[in-house]
Amino acid sequence: MGSPKAAKSAMKQGIWRRRIGAPFAAVLVAAALAVVVFSGQFARGPNASSQFTPVQVDNTLRPVRDKPVSTDHELGTIDSSEQEGEGNEQKTETGQSPNKDATIQEQRPSQAATIDHDDNTLNPELKPASRDSVPAREDRKSEGGSDSSGKESPLQSQDGEEGTTKSDDATPYTKCTAAPNAKICDLSNARFDICELCGDARAIGQSSTVVYLPPSRAPGGGEEWSIRAQSRKHLPWIKKVTVRSLNSTEPAPKCTSRHPMPAIVFALGGLTANVWHDFSDVLVPLFLTARQFDGDVQLVITNNQPWFVKKYSAIFSRLTRHEIVDFDVDDQVRCYPHVIVGLRSHGDLDIDPSSSPHNYTMVDFRLFVRESYGLPAAEVDIPYKADKDDPDKKPRIMLIDRGKTRRLVNAPHVVQGLDWFGFEVVKADPKIDSSLDEFVRLVDSCDAIMGVHGAGLTNMVFLRSGGVVVHVVPYGVEFMADGFYGAPARGMGLRHVRYSISPEESTLLEKFGWNHTVIRDPETIRNSGWEKVGEFYMSKQDVVLNMTRFAPSLLSALEFIL
Repeated sequence: MGSPKAAKSAMKQGIWRRRIGAPFAAVLVAAALAVVVFSGQFARGPNASSQFTPVQVDNTLRPVRDKPVSTDHELGTIDSSEQEGEGNEQKTETGQSPNKDATIQEQRPSQAATIDHDDNTLNPELKPASRDSVPAREDRKSEGGSDSSGKESPLQSQDGEEGTTKSDDATPYTKCTAAPNAKICDLSNARFDICELCGDARAIGQSSTVVYLPPSRAPGGGEEWSIRAQSRKHLPWIKKVTVRSLNSTEPAPKCTSRHPMPAIVFALGGLTANVWHDFSDVLVPLFLTARQFDGDVQLVITNNQPWFVKKYSAIFSRLTRHEIVDFDVDDQVRCYPHVIVGLRSHGDLDIDPSSSPHNYTMVDFRLFVRESYGLPAAEVDIPYKADKDDPDKKPRIMLIDRGKTRRLVNAPHVVQGLDWFGFEVVKADPKIDSSLDEFVRLVDSCDAIMGVHGAGLTNMVFLRSGGVVVHVVPYGVEFMADGFYGAPARGMGLRHVRYSISPEESTLLEKFGWNHTVIRDPETIRNSGWEKVGEFYMSKQDVVLNMTRFAPSLLSALEFIL
């Protein structure tokens, strides 16, 4: 260890080093702090204002939610707080929280949801304030955005809006660029109207109005449109949304929240509650309009139907990873870089690839729906072929049992005939209150679906590629059979077997006789209009299936399966 004298000397040297080093270290720390402070000022840029900008502080306590588990990504939903990163905490802490009653929280298929009948919102879980929106901050001078000298404030010149400012870390939106003199609304399509606003668009809650601030606002350039925001614009009860393009003399509504993603404003209602119209009028057009954004889009719904969002929650959760806004009760002015009002549609249960943004097809839609419900991938064969090694395996067919009209009067006899041909029969009666999650898996377990012309056949969307649709066409409606189910089935990559019944297989013959126009001349009834077709052939007719006459159609279905 050395001598005591040497140890004493070393101790004295240590004391002197601490006496001299302590002040020197303090000087170094002070210098480092100064560098950090001044570098933070310079980082703001040479044109940054040195004045302090006050912000509104929301005193509302927000619940804290644990981070989602990794299965969210498997379901195609991503928590918005993780999506935008951890550097945006100040935006949530210092702003107003979105109106809780105006948002429909996304519901995953595995979650139980409840409908709140008081505020018409679907609330599967309580979520904290979302980072999807950036609450707007007050101007430091005045609502007019100018100081006492009349000069334009930096905030207004930066944002183009009175009383708000963009978030410091906002990245420019590039998916939609406003072109000079671009047409905002297109009312030329026979099926739907649509408006697309690129740039500063503001959705005003509780008013069914979207306001647009074009890049160059002329003094007299304001325009206004009022469109039915669904795919059947001729239905008078579809709720309308007003789109207004402001000129330079009209005051702009002040943003209460800013969103970095685009938005789609559309209406529910119409003919929904019929599964064919659910898909043809809303879900296919919504896929066609929203899928291009790959989930990074906010859905804003007017005439909200909570049961619809609940029933198809798996599909909604795949189309958007953001909160769904109930436009009619929302008390916000939500500002977006891109807004589409209305839904595009190419036809009844149809997509035209040449007219879709990314050449989407009905096959793409069917596979998207199957992915939404976690069904087997596209390359998995129909159940019979997938389990072909099982010697006792039978082709499985789902028989849709209609409850009121166009019923199979001799359904037990039909089931016996299907069994004789070698099918395993699954009888189904899909209703609006059934568990769709369970029903889609039942359809997926089948090789074919069979039923009399009606909405139940729409469930073919859950079949695997190569599945078969056996379509029994009632008397007098042959003209509409292919458009409603034949062409859509082929478009989805399915096989379509069509069987048109004879007059002897229709209960209309017993009611009216051979000499009545309903039996003798269906074309005349058709020319009388849809109401007569609906009255006689759709509402008053049931089917007594002749299994001997029907046999060749069943053999065709078996050939497709085997």
